[in-house]
Amino acid sequence: LALSMLHVLLKNDQFDWEFLIRYTNAPYLVVHTPNQIGHGLILRDANNNPLVWDQAKATATDGTQADISPALFFEGEVNGKPVKTVMMLLAETYLDDQYSPEKAAEICGVPAAQIERLALEMAHIAFKESIEVDVPEGWTDWAGRTHYKFIGRPVSMHAMRGISAHSNGFQTCRA
Repeated sequence: LALSMLHVLLKNDQFDWEFLIRYTNAPYLVVHTPNQIGHGLILRDANNNPLVWDQAKATATDGTQADISPALFFEGEVNGKPVKTVMMLLAETYLDDQYSPEKAAEICGVPAAQIERLALEMAHIAFKESIEVDVPEGWTDWAGRTHYKFIGRPVSMHAMRGISAHSNGFQTCRA
């Protein structure tokens, strides 16, 4: 059900690009060499920093830097290795028809139209009814940037210990 909702969100471009770029590993480059040693590892520079594709400079660069323009979706070759961003791999996986609401409905019993409606309602609340809170004294993010507001997206899930205590429950909780 959750991964089908992700399918709907991706299909409808309902995700927070800026958050994914600034605060997650979604733009990191992953070595894409199926059946070879190193496949699936984050590509790193000589200092072991994760690499991203900087759109402005059109080159791979240290993804821990604040003054870069990482591509969320990139596929190419870096240092002789084929790479894709984490986000591209995620989208390729979960946009597959096996995660469609129709397929999920067969497994979980929730009608496909309801799965799609739930996902799009969640996106509406997150993006159209977000909450902005002014912070006059400012706050500093991981990169040293000062912000004078923060955006709250009134959508959340709290599992406590329940589902995570079961076999593969963490993955379900993550989804």
